[in-house]
Amino acid sequence: MIEREATVKIGSELLVHLLGEGARKGVNGRLVRIADDGYYEVMLTMQNGSYTALLPIAGTAIIAMQPESAVPAIEVER
Repeated sequence: MIEREATVKIGSELLVHLLGEGARKGVNGRLVRIADDGYYEVMLTMQNGSYTALLPIAGTAIIAMQPESAVPAIEVER
């Protein structure tokens, strides 16, 4: 689970549109909050500083930078 203020990789078509093709691989940032209005509030880390952005949940992928701790396998009946 991604915790609040966790360092994340953010992928968004909106960022690609605004920042160019270099943003297609994702941008580093911090998840500040998930708003009930349907957007992520993130702090983007870029070459010349940090910027707050509100990105729509529907068009944004957020990936944790740190792997999850190992979880035991669950047996599935087939």
